[in-house]
Amino acid sequence: MTQQSTAAAVFSRVLIPPEEETTASGSGRFVRLALATAMLSVCLESVISLPGDWNSINTSELVASVGLLVTVPAVFFIQISRLAIAAFTVFLTLHVLNDWDTLANHTWLAAWTIPAAAFVSKWWERETYADYLRITLGIVMLAAAGQKLLAGTYLDGSFIAYLSYSGSTTEQMFQFFCSEQTLQNPCGWHKFLGTFIVAWQVVVGLLLLAGLRSLWFLFIEVGFLLGAGVYADEMNFQVLNIALLCVAFRVGMSYWLFAICAVLLVVDVFGIGRLLVHAF
Repeated sequence: MTQQSTAAAVFSRVLIPPEEETTASGSGRFVRLALATAMLSVCLESVISLPGDWNSINTSELVASVGLLVTVPAVFFIQISRLAIAAFTVFLTLHVLNDWDTLANHTWLAAWTIPAAAFVSKWWERETYADYLRITLGIVMLAAAGQKLLAGTYLDGSFIAYLSYSGSTTEQMFQFFCSEQTLQNPCGWHKFLGTFIVAWQVVVGLLLLAGLRSLWFLFIEVGFLLGAGVYADEMNFQVLNIALLCVAFRVGMSYWLFAICAVLLVVDVFGIGRLLVHAF
Protein backbone atom coordinates (compact mmCIF):
# COMPACT_ATOMS: atom_id res chain seq x y z
CA MET A 1 0.00 0.00 0.00
CA THR A 2 1.42 3.37 -1.03
CA GLN A 3 1.81 6.28 1.35
CA GLN A 4 -0.98 8.15 -0.47
CA SER A 5 -3.42 5.23 -0.23
CA THR A 6 -2.55 4.78 3.47
CA ALA A 7 -3.29 8.43 4.16
CA ALA A 8 -6.54 8.17 2.20
CA ALA A 9 -7.55 5.16 4.31
CA VAL A 10 -6.89 7.11 7.54
CA PHE A 11 -8.92 10.07 6.29
CA SER A 12 -11.73 7.69 5.27
CA ARG A 13 -11.94 6.27 8.78
CA VAL A 14 -12.22 9.83 10.16
CA LEU A 15 -14.89 10.96 7.70
CA ILE A 16 -16.78 7.74 7.01
CA PRO A 17 -16.76 4.23 8.53
CA PRO A 18 -15.14 1.42 6.48
CA GLU A 19 -18.44 -0.32 5.74
CA GLU A 20 -19.64 2.85 4.03
CA GLU A 21 -17.74 1.77 0.92
CA THR A 22 -19.43 -1.62 0.60
CA THR A 23 -22.96 -1.39 2.01
CA ALA A 24 -25.78 0.72 0.61
CA SER A 25 -27.66 0.53 3.90
CA GLY A 26 -24.67 1.97 5.72
CA SER A 27 -24.51 4.80 3.21
CA GLY A 28 -28.08 5.84 3.90
CA ARG A 29 -27.62 5.65 7.64
CA PHE A 30 -24.59 7.92 7.69
CA VAL A 31 -26.04 10.41 5.21
CA ARG A 32 -29.08 10.72 7.46
CA LEU A 33 -26.71 11.23 10.41
CA ALA A 34 -25.08 14.10 8.53
CA LEU A 35 -28.38 15.85 7.85
CA ALA A 36 -29.49 15.27 11.45
CA THR A 37 -26.28 17.02 12.56
CA ALA A 38 -27.12 19.98 10.32
CA MET A 39 -30.60 20.08 11.84
CA LEU A 40 -29.13 19.85 15.35
CA SER A 41 -26.98 22.93 14.70
CA VAL A 42 -30.14 24.87 13.85
CA CYS A 43 -31.89 23.56 16.97
CA LEU A 44 -29.14 24.74 19.29
CA GLU A 45 -29.04 28.13 17.60
CA SER A 46 -32.79 28.40 18.15
CA VAL A 47 -32.46 27.47 21.81
CA ILE A 48 -29.61 29.96 22.33
CA SER A 49 -31.71 32.74 20.84
CA LEU A 50 -34.45 32.24 23.45
CA PRO A 51 -34.69 35.07 26.01
CA GLY A 52 -32.87 34.41 29.25
CA ASP A 53 -35.93 35.41 31.22
CA TRP A 54 -38.48 32.60 31.15
CA ASN A 55 -41.34 35.08 31.46
CA SER A 56 -40.18 36.78 28.25
CA ILE A 57 -40.48 33.64 26.13
CA ASN A 58 -43.63 33.59 24.04
CA THR A 59 -45.43 30.37 23.20
CA SER A 60 -44.50 30.29 19.50
CA GLU A 61 -40.78 30.65 20.27
CA LEU A 62 -40.91 27.78 22.75
CA VAL A 63 -42.95 25.56 20.42
CA ALA A 64 -40.52 26.24 17.56
CA SER A 65 -37.44 25.37 19.62
CA VAL A 66 -38.91 22.20 21.17
CA GLY A 67 -40.40 21.13 17.85
CA LEU A 68 -37.07 21.46 16.06
CA LEU A 69 -35.35 19.28 18.66
CA VAL A 70 -38.01 16.56 18.49
CA THR A 71 -37.72 16.15 14.72
CA VAL A 72 -33.95 15.48 14.72
CA PRO A 73 -33.91 11.83 15.94
CA ALA A 74 -36.89 11.00 13.71
CA VAL A 75 -34.72 11.56 10.62
CA PHE A 76 -32.93 8.26 11.34
CA PHE A 77 -36.09 6.22 10.70
CA ILE A 78 -36.49 5.59 6.98
CA GLN A 79 -40.28 5.36 7.13
CA ILE A 80 -40.74 8.81 8.64
CA SER A 81 -37.53 10.58 7.55
CA ARG A 82 -39.21 12.86 5.01
CA LEU A 83 -42.11 13.52 7.35
CA ALA A 84 -39.64 14.51 10.07
CA ILE A 85 -37.95 16.96 7.69
CA ALA A 86 -41.35 18.37 6.71
CA ALA A 87 -42.18 18.89 10.40
CA PHE A 88 -38.74 20.44 10.91
CA THR A 89 -39.54 22.84 8.07
CA VAL A 90 -42.78 23.91 9.76
CA PHE A 91 -41.04 24.62 13.07
CA LEU A 92 -38.14 26.32 11.29
CA THR A 93 -40.61 28.57 9.48
CA LEU A 94 -42.18 29.43 12.83
CA HIS A 95 -38.72 30.26 14.20
CA VAL A 96 -37.91 32.43 11.18
CA LEU A 97 -41.20 34.32 11.48
CA ASN A 98 -40.46 35.03 15.15
CA ASP A 99 -36.93 36.36 14.67
CA TRP A 100 -36.50 37.05 10.93
CA ASP A 101 -34.96 40.49 11.56
CA THR A 102 -32.20 39.16 13.85
CA LEU A 103 -31.43 35.77 12.30
CA ALA A 104 -27.83 34.86 11.46
CA ASN A 105 -26.85 33.97 7.90
CA HIS A 106 -26.55 30.27 8.63
CA THR A 107 -30.21 30.04 9.70
CA TRP A 108 -31.17 31.32 6.27
CA LEU A 109 -28.77 28.82 4.70
CA ALA A 110 -30.43 26.02 6.67
CA ALA A 111 -33.87 27.22 5.60
CA TRP A 112 -32.73 27.11 1.96
CA THR A 113 -31.10 23.66 2.09
CA ILE A 114 -32.61 21.28 4.67
CA PRO A 115 -36.35 21.51 3.77
CA ALA A 116 -35.63 20.51 0.14
CA ALA A 117 -34.95 16.92 1.28
CA ALA A 118 -38.64 16.49 2.09
CA PHE A 119 -39.44 16.75 -1.63
CA VAL A 120 -37.05 13.95 -2.70
CA SER A 121 -37.97 10.31 -2.23
CA LYS A 122 -35.12 8.46 -0.48
CA TRP A 123 -33.11 11.67 -0.47
CA TRP A 124 -30.21 9.89 1.24
CA GLU A 125 -29.70 7.72 -1.86
CA ARG A 126 -30.62 10.04 -4.73
CA GLU A 127 -28.16 12.34 -6.43
CA THR A 128 -30.89 14.95 -6.86
CA TYR A 129 -30.71 16.29 -3.31
CA ALA A 130 -26.92 15.91 -3.10
CA ASP A 131 -26.52 17.91 -6.31
CA TYR A 132 -28.93 20.55 -5.04
CA LEU A 133 -26.79 20.99 -1.91
CA ARG A 134 -23.56 20.98 -3.89
CA ILE A 135 -24.76 23.67 -6.30
CA THR A 136 -26.34 25.75 -3.53
CA LEU A 137 -23.19 25.66 -1.40
CA GLY A 138 -21.09 26.50 -4.45
CA ILE A 139 -23.23 29.55 -5.20
CA VAL A 140 -23.14 30.61 -1.54
CA MET A 141 -19.32 30.39 -1.54
CA LEU A 142 -19.06 32.54 -4.66
CA ALA A 143 -21.61 35.01 -3.31
CA ALA A 144 -19.66 35.32 -0.06
CA ALA A 145 -16.45 35.93 -2.00
CA GLY A 146 -18.24 38.48 -4.20
CA GLN A 147 -19.47 40.37 -1.15
CA LYS A 148 -15.92 40.51 0.21
CA LEU A 149 -14.59 41.71 -3.14
CA LEU A 150 -17.18 44.48 -3.34
CA ALA A 151 -16.47 45.57 0.23
CA GLY A 152 -12.75 45.75 -0.54
CA THR A 153 -11.84 45.44 3.13
CA TYR A 154 -10.43 41.92 2.76
CA LEU A 155 -8.05 42.45 -0.15
CA ASP A 156 -6.52 45.55 1.43
CA GLY A 157 -6.21 43.78 4.80
CA SER A 158 -8.10 46.45 6.73
CA PHE A 159 -10.80 44.09 8.04
CA ILE A 160 -8.27 41.51 9.27
CA ALA A 161 -6.28 44.34 10.87
CA TYR A 162 -9.43 45.64 12.57
CA LEU A 163 -10.32 42.18 13.92
CA SER A 164 -6.75 41.65 15.10
CA TYR A 165 -7.04 44.56 17.52
CA SER A 166 -10.78 45.05 18.09
CA GLY A 167 -12.28 41.63 17.45
CA SER A 168 -13.16 38.81 19.84
CA THR A 169 -10.52 36.78 21.66
CA THR A 170 -9.97 34.29 18.85
CA GLU A 171 -10.16 36.93 16.11
CA GLN A 172 -7.07 38.55 17.60
CA MET A 173 -4.92 35.47 16.97
CA PHE A 174 -3.14 37.11 14.00
CA GLN A 175 -2.34 40.28 15.90
CA PHE A 176 1.30 39.26 16.35
CA PHE A 177 1.91 39.45 12.60
CA CYS A 178 1.78 43.26 12.56
CA SER A 179 2.01 46.26 14.84
CA GLU A 180 -0.94 48.39 15.95
CA GLN A 181 0.16 51.12 13.57
CA THR A 182 -1.01 48.91 10.69
CA LEU A 183 -4.64 49.67 11.60
CA GLN A 184 -4.28 52.74 9.39
CA ASN A 185 -2.01 51.01 6.89
CA PRO A 186 -2.50 47.20 6.98
CA CYS A 187 0.66 45.14 6.76
CA GLY A 188 1.44 42.52 4.11
CA TRP A 189 0.43 39.58 6.31
CA HIS A 190 -3.04 40.95 6.94
CA LYS A 191 -3.46 41.65 3.22
CA PHE A 192 -2.34 38.11 2.47
CA LEU A 193 -4.81 36.57 4.96
CA GLY A 194 -7.71 38.62 3.61
CA THR A 195 -6.84 37.77 0.00
CA PHE A 196 -6.39 34.09 0.87
CA ILE A 197 -9.88 33.91 2.42
CA VAL A 198 -11.47 35.41 -0.68
CA ALA A 199 -9.44 33.22 -3.06
CA TRP A 200 -10.29 30.09 -1.05
CA GLN A 201 -14.01 30.79 -1.24
CA VAL A 202 -13.79 31.36 -4.99
CA VAL A 203 -11.87 28.11 -5.56
CA VAL A 204 -14.16 26.04 -3.34
CA GLY A 205 -17.25 27.55 -4.96
CA LEU A 206 -16.00 26.78 -8.47
CA LEU A 207 -14.95 23.22 -7.57
CA LEU A 208 -18.34 22.53 -5.99
CA LEU A 209 -20.14 23.81 -9.08
CA ALA A 210 -17.83 21.72 -11.26
CA GLY A 211 -18.96 18.60 -9.39
CA LEU A 212 -15.66 17.61 -7.77
CA ARG A 213 -16.35 14.99 -5.07
CA SER A 214 -12.81 14.00 -4.14
CA LEU A 215 -12.47 12.77 -0.56
CA TRP A 216 -9.27 14.83 -0.29
CA PHE A 217 -11.19 17.96 -1.29
CA LEU A 218 -13.82 17.22 1.38
CA PHE A 219 -11.21 16.55 4.06
CA ILE A 220 -9.29 19.76 3.31
CA GLU A 221 -12.49 21.82 3.25
CA VAL A 222 -13.64 20.33 6.57
CA GLY A 223 -10.27 21.26 8.07
CA PHE A 224 -10.52 24.79 6.70
CA LEU A 225 -14.07 25.21 8.04
CA LEU A 226 -12.98 24.07 11.49
CA GLY A 227 -10.11 26.55 11.41
CA ALA A 228 -12.46 29.34 10.30
CA GLY A 229 -14.84 28.38 13.09
CA VAL A 230 -12.10 28.72 15.69
CA TYR A 231 -10.97 32.06 14.27
CA ALA A 232 -14.47 33.58 14.11
CA ASP A 233 -15.65 31.77 17.29
CA GLU A 234 -18.60 30.54 15.24
CA MET A 235 -18.51 26.74 15.30
CA ASN A 236 -22.27 26.36 14.85
CA PHE A 237 -22.13 27.77 11.33
CA GLN A 238 -19.15 25.60 10.41
CA VAL A 239 -20.80 22.43 11.72
CA LEU A 240 -23.82 23.20 9.54
CA ASN A 241 -21.57 23.60 6.48
CA ILE A 242 -19.60 20.43 7.26
CA ALA A 243 -22.78 18.39 7.68
CA LEU A 244 -24.28 19.69 4.45
CA LEU A 245 -21.04 18.98 2.57
CA CYS A 246 -21.06 15.38 3.86
CA VAL A 247 -24.53 14.98 2.34
CA ALA A 248 -23.56 16.80 -0.87
CA PHE A 249 -20.56 14.50 -1.34
CA ARG A 250 -22.83 11.47 -0.65
CA VAL A 251 -20.40 9.96 1.85
CA GLY A 252 -22.32 10.76 5.01
CA MET A 253 -20.82 11.51 8.39
CA SER A 254 -18.88 9.01 10.48
CA TYR A 255 -19.56 8.55 14.17
CA TRP A 256 -16.14 10.10 14.87
CA LEU A 257 -16.93 13.22 12.89
CA PHE A 258 -20.38 13.41 14.46
CA ALA A 259 -18.82 13.22 17.95
CA ILE A 260 -16.41 16.05 17.06
CA CYS A 261 -19.26 18.18 15.68
CA ALA A 262 -21.45 17.49 18.73
CA VAL A 263 -18.67 18.65 21.06
CA LEU A 264 -18.11 21.76 18.94
CA LEU A 265 -21.83 22.60 19.09
CA VAL A 266 -21.72 22.42 22.88
CA VAL A 267 -18.57 24.56 22.95
CA ASP A 268 -20.28 27.09 20.69
CA VAL A 269 -23.06 27.52 23.25
CA PHE A 270 -20.51 29.05 25.63
CA GLY A 271 -18.13 30.48 23.05
CA ILE A 272 -14.48 29.60 22.53
CA GLY A 273 -13.35 33.06 23.60
CA ARG A 274 -15.26 32.87 26.87
CA LEU A 275 -13.86 29.43 27.62
CA LEU A 276 -10.30 30.65 26.93
CA VAL A 277 -10.78 33.61 29.27
CA HIS A 278 -11.94 31.31 32.07
CA ALA A 279 -9.15 28.82 31.39
CA PHE A 280 -6.33 31.38 31.35
